[in-house]
Amino acid sequence: MKPTISIIEVARLAGVSKSTVSRVISDRGGSVSPKALDAVNSAIQELGYTRNTIAAGFRMQRTGMVLLLVPDIANPFWSEITRAAQDRLEEEDYSVVVGNTDWSEQRETRYYKLARSGRFDGLILNSVTDDIAAILAIGLPAVMIGERAESQALDTTGTDTRMATRMALDYLWETGHRRIAIATTEHGSERFLSLRRKVYEDFLLEKGLALDADLAFSVKLSEEGGRELVRELVELPRWRDRVDAVLCGNDIMAISAINAFREAGVEPGKDISLVGMDDIPAAAHTFPALTTVRKPRSLMGAMAADLLLSRFEDPAKPPERRLFPGELVLRGSVAKRGRA
Repeated sequence: MKPTISIIEVARLAGVSKSTVSRVISDRGGSVSPKALDAVNSAIQELGYTRNTIAAGFRMQRTGMVLLLVPDIANPFWSEITRAAQDRLEEEDYSVVVGNTDWSEQRETRYYKLARSGRFDGLILNSVTDDIAAILAIGLPAVMIGERAESQALDTTGTDTRMATRMALDYLWETGHRRIAIATTEHGSERFLSLRRKVYEDFLLEKGLALDADLAFSVKLSEEGGRELVRELVELPRWRDRVDAVLCGNDIMAISAINAFREAGVEPGKDISLVGMDDIPAAAHTFPALTTVRKPRSLMGAMAADLLLSRFEDPAKPPERRLFPGELVLRGSVAKRGRA
């Protein structure tokens, strides 16, 4: 079966924007320069592009606006993703409206109502509720940022959560840690049974370590969550005998925990080891500097935009799943325990 050629492929070969190609293949082609017109027509002929009349009809109704929902715009992780997605979409003449849900299900629901108003062509989001049916019910092309166990019906991009979590746990094991706690959240991709929590449980089983339910913390992925993690941990009976390391759900939480541990008279990187997730800029500047798993934020944002643009071009194509590998960044927050 001959593969479908997209308008994006035509634009790349011709060296022009997608909007220029759209004008050439629509009734507005007269606004394109002769040079661009020749380049597009040559690319169409070379690739064998055939206009998708269903997608073309969808595009004619476009507003040129995309709604992008993130859970915490103050977190550099999400602001970098937002910037990359916006830059990519603006290349194709789309404007972006950013909504900050602040990890609130009520706020997210209000944004869904706004999305249904007809003001937007598409939606990019990291869902707090993880209610895929509610997202599909909006009736807009949508892209999920962040791996989900239940998002097969949506285009998805993010970091390979399972691989990133296992990478961090393996490093803690290699450095001699045997009493590893995990701190995640009940929101978004961590809702119900977290992917990280599942990897954690599988890891303990593989290594012959008992699961201590008290060492699986559920807190917010925020500074407040980091402080709460430390409060709960140091209140555990004989906690120093039960915990020698913590894998944190993100860097914001981990950095806050480092500070809270120090205030409690516990020395991070010696008495307790911590690993974060994301590698935000502040991770390199805390004391001790945070060992973490770097996620390619700009690539994720740009990919989310590309997936949405591709969905605009072909609304009926199967959902795509584009996950990136994480990268372990070694710094000073993990002690060497000396065990094999």
